[in-house]
Amino acid sequence: MLKKKLEALGYPTPSDLALSNRKDFASTILWLEDQKIRLYAIEDREILRNVDNAQLWEDGYLKYCADLNMPSLGTQNEQLAWILGHAIRLEFLDDPAQYESINSKQRLPKINGNQPHQKKVQVIFEGKMNVDDKEFIAGVRTLAGQLNVPHHPNHLLQLEGVARVVHERLSPAARGRQPITGTPFPFDKGNDVVSANDPALDLPMRILRLLQIQSLRQLQTHINETIVSVQNLTANPKTDTKLGKVGF
Repeated sequence: MLKKKLEALGYPTPSDLALSNRKDFASTILWLEDQKIRLYAIEDREILRNVDNAQLWEDGYLKYCADLNMPSLGTQNEQLAWILGHAIRLEFLDDPAQYESINSKQRLPKINGNQPHQKKVQVIFEGKMNVDDKEFIAGVRTLAGQLNVPHHPNHLLQLEGVARVVHERLSPAARGRQPITGTPFPFDKGNDVVSANDPALDLPMRILRLLQIQSLRQLQTHINETIVSVQNLTANPKTDTKLGKVGF
C-alpha cells in the first residue's frame, strides 16, 4: 500500500524501494519534502539532506516530524504512511478540480451530510460529547496507542478499530476463552489464485476473504442463537388453567 501511494504521488522508482533500508527511507522522506510537502524553505531542508550521516539525519528527521505535527507512531512504516497521507492531501488541495470527476463517482453515500461511520459514532455520543473535540480526538489516539491499533487520519475510523479490539480481546466472553494453540494455517501459501491482475494484492485479498468468512460465521452463530430462542418459546407453551371453561 505504501508503494501504491508513492506511485500515485509520482515517485520515480516505487517498485525498487526497500523501506527496511535506512538510506532508502531517508531519501524517500527528502523527496516527499522537496517535491510534495514543501514545509521548509529550500535552505532549511539541509537537515534532511544528510542521508549519509545517520545521526545528523535522525536528529533532523525527529524535528521534521515534530514540525509536521505527526502523532506518536510506533514503527517506521506507520510514520511513512502518515507522511504519505499528508502529502496526498496537500496534492489534492493544490488542485481539487482535477479530482472532482473521480470524487463524484467514488464518494461514499452520506447520511444528513455525514459519512455512515461518522453518523453511527455521532449517534452513540449524541448529546454527551463532541466527537470532533480536540480532547476527544487525543483520547482516541492515546487509547489506540495503548492497544496497538494502527494510526488512521480519521479518528472515528480508528475508534471503530479500538472498539473491535476491545470486543474481540478484552470483553468478558473473550477473556474467558482458552488461547488457540498449534500452527497457524498458512493461508498466504495457498494454491488458489485470488488476484489475477496484480500479485501485490494477493495477500491483502486473502486476508479480506478470511475476515469476510469470520463475519459470515458470526452472523450464522447469531442466526442459530435466534432460532434456538424462538424454538424455546414455541416448543414449551404454558397454559393458564384459570382461563379454562367447562360446558357452554
